[in-house]
Amino acid sequence: MVAPHPAVQLAELTTEDAQAAQQSAEVAILPVGAVEQHGPHLAVLTDARIAEAFAHRLGAELGSDAIVCPLLPYGLSEHHERFAGTLTLTPPTFIALLLDLVVSLKAQGFDKVIIVNGHGGNMEALTLVARRARSELDVLVASMMWAKLARDVCADVASGPAYGHACELETSLAMVLAPELVKAERVRTPGIRSEAYPGSAPRGYVDVAIRFDELTTDGVYGDPTKASPDIGERILATALDRAVAFSRHFISNGTVV
Repeated sequence: MVAPHPAVQLAELTTEDAQAAQQSAEVAILPVGAVEQHGPHLAVLTDARIAEAFAHRLGAELGSDAIVCPLLPYGLSEHHERFAGTLTLTPPTFIALLLDLVVSLKAQGFDKVIIVNGHGGNMEALTLVARRARSELDVLVASMMWAKLARDVCADVASGPAYGHACELETSLAMVLAPELVKAERVRTPGIRSEAYPGSAPRGYVDVAIRFDELTTDGVYGDPTKASPDIGERILATALDRAVAFSRHFISNGTVV
């Protein structure tokens, strides 16, 4: 899937170029990820690079209606800290940092922000960011993640019920969006443990705080040996189509009252 034109990337603009771009842009896109372990075969920046690449694809589809902000690589990863390479923010810092960026974007003329998230551990905090941004700042914030945008496809192509991190899905998407981060020769059968609590995370019906070392011996939850670029392309196509459809409606659906 090749976008017809490159996204408008704030990082590459001078202040004069930014002023011109902001006059036509209706929404700012902010990619947010995490720096955390992804097993033996994916680099620690996987979530961040996937979010960044997805944001650029979305920005390219939206053209001059959107400006893509530089990546915020850090997220909420305390549940991965027992594996090497993981760096995390605390929830108050993460939420405050994002709200500060929303304030700054509002000062630049944006009353709509789309956060492209690459890490499941950020989702609850991003919900709070969106609620506070609307109630306190009069800014509409939407957050989206490929795994939720294409959750039906993910469930269909997953090799079993246990998946969600450095698995066949994320590895497949990385093969398409960030192939330089995939160590294909290190892909192996995962060391999944039994669930710490039946019916709990990642996709259970009860929420319990679980560390990843309680789920897996090697940081992988799923089966990356089943990954392929074809699966990645299928996930990306569905997620991007839905992201574009939402974003166009988000842009045209008026301003915050």
